[in-house]
Amino acid sequence: MNFWTRNVAIARMSFDVVRKDPEMLLFPIIGSVLSIVFSVAMLFPTVFFQLMGSESDGSVVWGPLQYAASFATYFGLAFITTFSNVCIVYTTKTRLEGGDATFGQSIAFAFTRLGKIFTWSLISATVGMLLHALENSARNARGAAKIVLAILRSLLATAWTIITLFVVPVIVYKNLGPIDAIKESMATLRQTWGDSLVRHYGMGFLSALFIIAGVAGMFAVGFGISAGLPPTLGMILFGVLGFYLLAVILLFGVANSVYNTALYHYATHGQVPAGFTSETIQGAFVRVR
Repeated sequence: MNFWTRNVAIARMSFDVVRKDPEMLLFPIIGSVLSIVFSVAMLFPTVFFQLMGSESDGSVVWGPLQYAASFATYFGLAFITTFSNVCIVYTTKTRLEGGDATFGQSIAFAFTRLGKIFTWSLISATVGMLLHALENSARNARGAAKIVLAILRSLLATAWTIITLFVVPVIVYKNLGPIDAIKESMATLRQTWGDSLVRHYGMGFLSALFIIAGVAGMFAVGFGISAGLPPTLGMILFGVLGFYLLAVILLFGVANSVYNTALYHYATHGQVPAGFTSETIQGAFVRVR
């Protein structure tokens, strides 16, 4: 299979799993709503602490309260996201093993991993804070230092994303702590190196095509309004396209988690999971010397 053929096949099989367990789409939806509510709830104390640290010229001097509020925000969002992903991976794991987990069973399972989710969220929040600090340093730097810091931040963020690809499946399958989960994720990544990156970035390219189509449609509607299209119809079309873009992001995000789980399932069980072909799973693994 070439790059695109393989990714289309991966997406098709992953979406088929989602079709059999559509309730897993509820987890990121609920997680997104909770993240918005949490962010709004944290907005007031964050702004309040920033005002407390403001100088007379309006600039903000960050102190312990400001850092604590920011870390709490990063941690809360990481916790909600990880909890949601654990539910998705457990639902997928059950399906790949021939079962059918209900929405409630997946939630109940995630609560059995609450301690691991908590500690992993602490690490995620810490890394997020460090990357944000590096981003701020790059923004405030000048000349070559600005470029170097921006590149460094991008490389570190990409490396962190890659080495933690299998952390949530490890937590679900083996109930390991965050450090051991990272080690296990890296070991699995070495086995599935090529396909992990194809899946991670290739399906990203595939979803980007759908997103570009939606954005192009919005530009077309905007041009149509300026050319005489009734504003009411234009707003309806904007709403439809906006819903389409959210659906694309949601579906591909869940599909990524499904295939990631399928790869890890094969790595731990040695059997091609139900719904996937030997070519897309066994071909992902390479002999590590």
